[in-house]
Amino acid sequence: MLDYQVEWLVENRVILIQIAGEYDLQAMQQGIQRVKKYVDEGTAPVHVIWDMSGVVKMPKDIREPINELEIMRYHPNGGWIVMISSNVMVRFVGQIATRFLGANFRSVVSYDEAVETICRIDPALTDALRKTPAANQ
Repeated sequence: MLDYQVEWLVENRVILIQIAGEYDLQAMQQGIQRVKKYVDEGTAPVHVIWDMSGVVKMPKDIREPINELEIMRYHPNGGWIVMISSNVMVRFVGQIATRFLGANFRSVVSYDEAVETICRIDPALTDALRKTPAANQ
C-alpha cells in the first residue's frame, strides 16, 4: 500500500510530497491529482520536494508512473522537482521519468540537501525555506 502526504512547505511556492510503502497505481493517480491541484493554485514557479525515502517497492514497469506524471509536463506554474532518496534505483527511475517529461529535476539524498538545492535554484525562497520546521529536523 502506498501512503502519501502532500502539503505546502512554503505557501503557494514549495510543495512537500512524502511517499512511503509499496507502489500502487491507484494511490499514485490520486496523489498526482492532488499535487496538480496544489500547482494549479500556486504562484509560478511552484517547486516540489518529493521525498521517496520511505518507498520500499517500485513498479516493475517504469513507464506506468511516467505516463501518470505526464499530466504535469507542461504545467504553466511548474518549477523544479527535487527528489529525496538514498536508493540508487529510485533516483535512477526519477531521472529517467523527468528526462521523458522534460522536467527540471535534481536527485538528492537528504531533506537538507533538497532545501539547499531549492535555495540555489530560487534564492528568493531561502529565508522561508530555512524557517520551515522540517528543515530543523
